Amino acid sequence: MFREDTKFASRYEIDVLNKLTGKNFEYDDLIFLEKISGLDYRKRVYLNDTQIGILEFDLVDLDWKFIPSPYYYLLEKPKVSLKRTKRRLKGKWLNEDLVENIEEFKELMNGDMDYLGLELGDFIGVGVKKNNRLKVKDLVRKKEIETKKIKDYLDENKKRLDALEKKSLEILKKYVNMYKRKGYVINASFSGGKDSSISTLLAKKVIEDIDVIFIDTGLEYPETLKFVKDFAKEYDLNLHVVKGRDFWSELDSQGIPTKDNRWCNSTCKLIPLKEFLRNEYGDKNILTIDGSRKYESFTRSKLDYERKNGYIDFQTNVFPILDWNAVDVWSYIYSRNMMYNPFYEEGFERIGCYLCPAALNSEFLRVKELHPDLFNKWVNYLKKYYDEEDILRGFWRWDELPPKMEELIEVLDRREDEN
Repeated sequence: MFREDTKFASRYEIDVLNKLTGKNFEYDDLIFLEKISGLDYRKRVYLNDTQIGILEFDLVDLDWKFIPSPYYYLLEKPKVSLKRTKRRLKGKWLNEDLVENIEEFKELMNGDMDYLGLELGDFIGVGVKKNNRLKVKDLVRKKEIETKKIKDYLDENKKRLDALEKKSLEILKKYVNMYKRKGYVINASFSGGKDSSISTLLAKKVIEDIDVIFIDTGLEYPETLKFVKDFAKEYDLNLHVVKGRDFWSELDSQGIPTKDNRWCNSTCKLIPLKEFLRNEYGDKNILTIDGSRKYESFTRSKLDYERKNGYIDFQTNVFPILDWNAVDVWSYIYSRNMMYNPFYEEGFERIGCYLCPAALNSEFLRVKELHPDLFNKWVNYLKKYYDEEDILRGFWRWDELPPKMEELIEVLDRREDEN
């Protein structure tokens, strides 16, 4: 159904949708969010299998926006009623002679709504206001929207989930047995995120007393540190906590970590992990069970089920949930009543370091709301090199700005000239 890594809407995202639309979606409603390209967070919003709009974080206004699709106006009565016509309207500017409720239309055009719902017989659509005119963005034939709960989806997809679990366990057993025969030590990597939570518990089904490795980079959210301890206790994990090297002592010499230069990954994770593995297991080779998925990113889309670590030459990784998408992951978590990191309900897609340049800018600004102390510590450092407005829009996250961010600068410059 979906082309990208799609997930259920979190509580935070549903709260945002309700605030922007005035609706009253419930946390257990079946609402899918599908990633699409954009400057930052940008996703299609589906009510069950019907797209009702796009939710995005606007880096110009630094705020959330909802762009309605035609079917959104099956949930809300369209405000503009059109006369029947044989003219093709989609993509055209709307002439006032086609509007039935002309007086109301004129009032709406003077209002502050950017999008207006349109109704034309059996068709429904959306128009966007530009330069005091209304452009018909789209028109579609009306239909019934079938609403469901997440539980309905889980019931309907139980066989799929069971099959995914079975396949992942088969992959694990295959590689565990293969590498055991080679004399490898086998452990599991646990980051405190949703994917590694699942891969860790799957690993425990295969090896009951498996070592589970968590790397505390020193830049984790307090909620993650608590979750890791609670998760380990709940599932009786043989947890090892590896302390990362001090990020702040390296910062001035290494420079601000960016998407182009994530030196922090080596300093805070890979180097201390390599040291731990040698100290813990001596000169033995290691097979580590990892929760990476190919749908997460373009880089990971090229993964096979096993891969030698490019940095730790005596470590090989196996990826038992490589083929799972985000809906599969969340379906598994919900259907198995698994514990999961509470920060996923607070507007975060990935659980990692609070200042990670790979995070979305909407997530970066969410840190400001939830942990202002952590946010301000990082921003105060960035102010040595950037203006505050540039920091808030995430320009620090690249050594060389991509075209989309260069375009954002042009938009901001034009707005400043107009003001």
